[in-house]
Amino acid sequence: MALSSNKKTVLAGLVAAACVATPAISMASESVKPNVLLIVMDDLGTAQLDFALDNIDKQALAKRPSPERYDGDFDKLYDAAKRSMPNITQLANEGVRMTNAYVATPVCGPSRAGMMTGRFPHSFGIYSNDDAHSGIPLDIKLLPALLNENGYATANIGKYHNAKVRKEFIDEGIQTRDYHDNQISIPEPGYGPEERGFDFAYSYFASGAALYNSPAIFRNGENVPAPGFITHNLTNETLQFIEQANEQDKPFFVNLAYSVPHIPLEQPAPAKYMDRFNTGNVEVDKYYAHVNASDEGIGQIIAKLKEMGEYENTMIFFLSDNGAVHESPMPMNGMNRAFKGQRYRGGVHVPFIAHWKGVLPENTQNSTMISAMDILPTALAAAGITIPAEMKVDGKDILPLMKGDKQQPHQYLYWAGPRALHYDVSNVDFWNHYWKWISFEEQEFIPSKHIERLSKGEWAIKDQEWSLHYYDDGNDGFELYHYAEDPAESMNLAAKYPEKVTELKAAFYDWIKTKPAPLGWGQDRYQVLTDSAK
Repeated sequence: MALSSNKKTVLAGLVAAACVATPAISMASESVKPNVLLIVMDDLGTAQLDFALDNIDKQALAKRPSPERYDGDFDKLYDAAKRSMPNITQLANEGVRMTNAYVATPVCGPSRAGMMTGRFPHSFGIYSNDDAHSGIPLDIKLLPALLNENGYATANIGKYHNAKVRKEFIDEGIQTRDYHDNQISIPEPGYGPEERGFDFAYSYFASGAALYNSPAIFRNGENVPAPGFITHNLTNETLQFIEQANEQDKPFFVNLAYSVPHIPLEQPAPAKYMDRFNTGNVEVDKYYAHVNASDEGIGQIIAKLKEMGEYENTMIFFLSDNGAVHESPMPMNGMNRAFKGQRYRGGVHVPFIAHWKGVLPENTQNSTMISAMDILPTALAAAGITIPAEMKVDGKDILPLMKGDKQQPHQYLYWAGPRALHYDVSNVDFWNHYWKWISFEEQEFIPSKHIERLSKGEWAIKDQEWSLHYYDDGNDGFELYHYAEDPAESMNLAAKYPEKVTELKAAFYDWIKTKPAPLGWGQDRYQVLTDSAK
């Protein structure tokens, strides 16, 4: 593989580590600064992937409530999920699957802030999407900035939910009832990705984006037309960027944030994707066809890396920003309890693949507890970049762990914020009316009673096997689960193991007592959460 002088920078620490690694693992790719490709799906469920389906109890899962819109024969839905991302299945087979991986929060804005900063977003006041509207504070350095300072070409392509924004809307005369089609979120000065360390940005700045002809796309700070299918656009922008980086002999970092399967998915994917699915429910077909379109794009990107001779020099991470919503097809979050917006496993446990051909072992699984916050220090370690102490990073370098070293990067992981039942089965009436309203079957919009700003607080803490939960519902009770054996978090063992409750409660208090109040959500409830752990 021909490499430029820029890419021939020897990383002494990594080479030394490689010398004691398993002989079957090549160290050739570790003698250069690797490219880093971070692929983040939007609300993809833990079990909506082929390689995650071996661990579910089909009979038990089939008995759980299913939304009317996405209902259907369970076996057909299972098969659709299994076939939806063949390129990601191949990536998983060639890489490491971290089966006990979590995001920093169960909603997208702060979850992505955790990836970009390597920190618990709570440490700078972001507990919820309401807080994320304020953006990551400008005095915090982000992953792309540090990489950019060290010779990387950097790009954000797709969702960037970390800017302070104001909202505008397109002409009323051409508006639909889907806010994705109508809303333009505009970054405030200083907060755009091109101002936070990204050389290039092709981005949108809020929950989702219109599937076709999105009005909300910004290219390097300028609102631009985005004709056509957004998934194709995001893929094509990525292909062009990595080609340009290669021509400049620069290693690259791309944060590729696809917009799917974030609902609503009112419009079908292009016909070639729809034709691949026939579950008997066209809404399910739409869902997995959109997921499949993103997978095809990932396949094109991998093919381009191989063509350029950069495949073995690219570290790839693949994950979701949080768990699936209940308004999605089975198998949703598999055996995990709950959905996006909650701090049970269904909200914060995500599929996580790491792939680095010739460096990481192939077709392996690791159940060690990790966090998406670990992506930042892992990427920087691979690039031989020292993390400044002032960045106050909470994540850990998990490269040795993924290579097979025995280590436990986190004794505990912590969560706090609103329990937003907006995405839960308990909000099924809202969603039934919403779909009818958005498709003009009903003429009255009935607001959700369970949005974040109206939600009571909860907190959770996990170690390698146990989770402890508290909900500010007035009962002052604690829920303790041995999630390693009970991923559904169905058996509350708090009364049986009071010493474990005491341990986890004390650990959570030591963490939360140093955190600032939320920027937007729940200043009135934050103290309740803190006091509950004293």
